[in-house]
Amino acid sequence: MLIEVRLAGKDDIEKLHDIVEEMDKCEIGLRDERFKEALGSRLSSYLVAICEDRAIGFLNLWHIPDIVDGGFIGVILDCYVLGEYRSRGVGKMLMEAAMDLGSKCGINKYFSWVDPGNKSAISLLKKFGFGSENLMLEKKE
Repeated sequence: MLIEVRLAGKDDIEKLHDIVEEMDKCEIGLRDERFKEALGSRLSSYLVAICEDRAIGFLNLWHIPDIVDGGFIGVILDCYVLGEYRSRGVGKMLMEAAMDLGSKCGINKYFSWVDPGNKSAISLLKKFGFGSENLMLEKKE
């Protein structure tokens, strides 16, 4: 099984729908619009894992200027691998690609938003040096 991890482009939007649909249901037109906005942003990058021309996982890395220390903050969001491809190293490949991209972007500290019950994601992040935990409060409108 050959897996390629690369930056996602607009031609990957259709491939990413299957993954995101497994995560959460959403109106497809709205999702397309959000994907296009995200892929066009200079503050975020989407990495996609491809196997046999199918998207099997993705990771969103925000790279936000940090005015306090002059570097960049990396925020890892939406790291997701299709159920049938889990425990095969795809998440690790996405994280390695994110860390490589982060160093190229000048990121000097990272954060990730993770559900406290998502033990697999927490374990993966800890393997990449994430350790301290902070409280993030959420408000949905």
